[in-house]
Amino acid sequence: MTRSRGRLAGLVTVLAVIVAYLAVVEIGLRFLPVATGLHSLPVNAAQPIFHFEPNRDFVYSHGWKFDRVNRGRVNNAGWVNDQDYRADDKLPLIAVIGDSFIEAQMVPYEETLQGRLAKALAGRFRVYSFAAAGAPLAEFPIYAGYAMREFGASAVVIAITNYDFARSELAYNSPTGFWIYQREDDRLQLRLIPYQPGWLRSLARRSALARYLVLNLRLGERLTQARQAVALSGSSPALAAPPDDSGARVATSEAVIAAFFRDLPALAPLPAERVLFVLDGYHYPEVATAASGSYGDRLRRRFRAAAEARSYEAVDLDPLFFARYGEDRTRFDFPGDTHWNGDGHAIAAAGVLSSRLLGYLPKP
Repeated sequence: MTRSRGRLAGLVTVLAVIVAYLAVVEIGLRFLPVATGLHSLPVNAAQPIFHFEPNRDFVYSHGWKFDRVNRGRVNNAGWVNDQDYRADDKLPLIAVIGDSFIEAQMVPYEETLQGRLAKALAGRFRVYSFAAAGAPLAEFPIYAGYAMREFGASAVVIAITNYDFARSELAYNSPTGFWIYQREDDRLQLRLIPYQPGWLRSLARRSALARYLVLNLRLGERLTQARQAVALSGSSPALAAPPDDSGARVATSEAVIAAFFRDLPALAPLPAERVLFVLDGYHYPEVATAASGSYGDRLRRRFRAAAEARSYEAVDLDPLFFARYGEDRTRFDFPGDTHWNGDGHAIAAAGVLSSRLLGYLPKP
């Protein structure tokens, strides 16, 4: 009995020490710029648009050393933007649509594409952004239609930054909260994948330590990658082949492109001249040369050809990137991360302002 009590007391002591240690770490992290996340809201048939909890500030930081600290705002409509959105504003609206490049948690708002456009076009046009990290190509017609219905968008600028279009097909990707294509009767159809934050996620949002592990250290992603690596280690070479070598993946991407251009005018019925595609590229000449003929390069060219065949304007940013890089060796992205930094967003804004789009828009 005495021995059992001693073991129990020892266990209680160990647990108390662990709890005390975690409490100290939790308190310490609350004084540091731990990433807060954006608090995505449930997505379902009644609320089919992925966006975030409105009217809250957020902190972005990267990695264990809290690199790239940025503080921003989720506005009244639930989007990362310093402006509040108004449906009754009479100025013509340009909606900027995209994924994490446009969401741009890591870039101060005034340095983003949408922030720069809003400043340059103040008094002539409104510029609102609609974007979320992980949004596939299939989501963009949904966002465009939403911007038209809710805020009266007169034009849309769609940033195309990820050319793995197969990830818009359910067989290759299942991003909760987003619309994606599913093959039905040999035809790709849009399907919503619902999202409901669980109680563990809600609880983790209240803990600086949990956010540090999940958002800064990306512990969940690392565990997933480790499981995938273990699974692939026992696979045949064919199964472990990179996506660039997959003819099926290219065919799927081409089918997604066709479905996208079928659905965009149906969901966002704008004249072709009021839709502008901004095509990200390789940023630097040597990277573009190395990537020539790759999976991403081929799909990028095919998307542009498909857009122009339908009379849409597509601005290729690479010539602008290359010209600026040739002048002063400016870097347009972050170390180890191809997301645009402030200079990259400046190039994207210049691409929009030099396009034909503004000449087609109604004057206030």
